[in-house]
Amino acid sequence: MRVINYTRWAITELFFTMSVFSAVLFGTYALSIRLGNHLTDTNLSILSGVFFVVFALSQVCAGVLINKLSPKLLLSSSAFVSALGAFLFAHTTVFELLVVARIMLGLGLGCTFVGVLYVVQTNFSEHQFAFFSSLSQSIANIFAGMLALFAGKALSQYSYTYVFDILAVMFIICTIGLSILLPHKTRTTSDSDPQEPVISRMWSILSKRNFWLASFYFTGLFGSILTFADLYNVTYEMKVFGVPHDMAIMMNGLVPIGVATGGVIAGFLVSRYQNNRLTAICFSLITLIFLCLIMYIRWPDRRFGFEIAFLFNFLYGVGCGGAMLAFQEIQLLFKQFSIRPLANSLVLTFAYLFNGIVIQPLTGYIIGETRVVHYFNQSSPYSRWLYDTGIHNEWHKFNSGLFIIVLIIVISFISSIFFTKKKSN
Repeated sequence: MRVINYTRWAITELFFTMSVFSAVLFGTYALSIRLGNHLTDTNLSILSGVFFVVFALSQVCAGVLINKLSPKLLLSSSAFVSALGAFLFAHTTVFELLVVARIMLGLGLGCTFVGVLYVVQTNFSEHQFAFFSSLSQSIANIFAGMLALFAGKALSQYSYTYVFDILAVMFIICTIGLSILLPHKTRTTSDSDPQEPVISRMWSILSKRNFWLASFYFTGLFGSILTFADLYNVTYEMKVFGVPHDMAIMMNGLVPIGVATGGVIAGFLVSRYQNNRLTAICFSLITLIFLCLIMYIRWPDRRFGFEIAFLFNFLYGVGCGGAMLAFQEIQLLFKQFSIRPLANSLVLTFAYLFNGIVIQPLTGYIIGETRVVHYFNQSSPYSRWLYDTGIHNEWHKFNSGLFIIVLIIVISFISSIFFTKKKSN
């Protein structure tokens, strides 16, 4: 029985990892996709945005359907739709069909992490949930980090069509594996865990204070990765501190490696000591400290500064790895099994939508509207160790917008203070 449990988790984890690869590969080949299909920057933004919106909303649908449909049917059909989307994306140059392909990918991949959490809940004991949910996120992140660190040159030798064809094949493999290994039926609910109408379940979730605490906690830590690491970190290091492009990419690649490491450590600590509050406080504080060290201190010796910056980016990622503790809070908050998948999906959807609708646009707007006095780029105050708001250079321009990320991590830290302390026996 233990072997089949691990095998079910492994095939679901493979599907989730491939979904992360899909997002990474779109970013890697963004320029090639734009030029190869004669797209404008606006067209490329639409392709990115439509996937983001569909992916976020489909997570709520996955949270509802996974308790109503067979997990075999839901996840295997989602993997098949993803395969069709990847194949269509690789073999069309028509913009409208590219949009359809991205919608298909968003629909198919929206259930991946919800599916992983569901499989962990149904195949492992309660005290193993924190460890395996964190490990699941960590595995995907460490492979994404390795892809960023080591596969850049290899990927540049192949067209995006070839790579997305391989991705489609991997989704077909996931389809076959999921349809063979996952059970036909959902977990049977007991008399004490009745299936309620969707509206009743949603109200039960949204009316809980700690659901919102978990949502704010996850949104802060995970949102900082989506905005700072995924969008601005490479450009920030290059323009503000003069870091070479290849080194800035490697530096940023350490963030997902740190997330993977932090996720495993956080899961182990909660499983071992059963104290979600203290663990969440520590990881949000680590994130806040090392993001501030990255943003507000300039290291004077270039070689020494690079080494410190590499370390700080890794440790910032370690802190962000604690974002998974939000789902442990959901486990502790809701005893009804049928509610947990929907609650998990709502946390994910809130984080993605809040990041895409509020954090990223607001950060970009502030950075774009902040004036830079180029005289200061060559002046002696520009080389100060500590950030000074009175100097209107590139450092000031970026930090004016990125301060939004510092604020949301502060909110995450405050939220963690009110988490459930220990699991009740």
